[in-house]
Amino acid sequence: MQDKETNSYWSIMTENAVHGEAKGKKLDQLPGSTKTTWGAWKKAHPNSLVLSYLGREHEASDPYLSYFRSKSGFRGIQTDDHRLANKEMIYSFYWNGQPQAIPHKSFINGGVVRLQDRELFLYREKQDSFYQATTVYLAPAGAKFVKQDKQWLLTRDQNSPLQWDSLARSFSFNGVGFADSFQGFDTYWYIWSLTNKNTGILEGQQR
Repeated sequence: MQDKETNSYWSIMTENAVHGEAKGKKLDQLPGSTKTTWGAWKKAHPNSLVLSYLGREHEASDPYLSYFRSKSGFRGIQTDDHRLANKEMIYSFYWNGQPQAIPHKSFINGGVVRLQDRELFLYREKQDSFYQATTVYLAPAGAKFVKQDKQWLLTRDQNSPLQWDSLARSFSFNGVGFADSFQGFDTYWYIWSLTNKNTGILEGQQR
């Protein structure tokens, strides 16, 4: 990315400016966007307006399709950390300043990882496309994600558990939703590992 104000270049992976007047400065993440497919978005928000560029609203073909299908990285780039395959899809994030990665395959239909005294719930379905973001929830302190009879629940002390709604991809109880924001994103292992050395690899537990 490049900004117009300082003409600096920014790394998406490290969130720092790597060249220009702002070199060394860090980006502030702003919540609010959803990574999804147009079909899924339109189904949930049928009256959405589409912003076009020069009147062009749709591409007849996906220019990234061959890249997604290939085992090779961009211009043949390869990782030097072979704990995961070069183009293994991961959910990546920072925890206490340390880079972490969780392979997608470990939390298909839901998986849990423990981050110190907190639990992180991640959810993807096998048919999800690259453009579908992983759904992630961070449990409040003391709460746990459990699976009972193939149903995910969020237990909260003595309160009634929140039930997982796979259609809405959220936890809710009597129509009341639950969400605790968590910053991270989906990418390929080779991209993340080359810019985040000594990344910790976690596995989603199915329980």
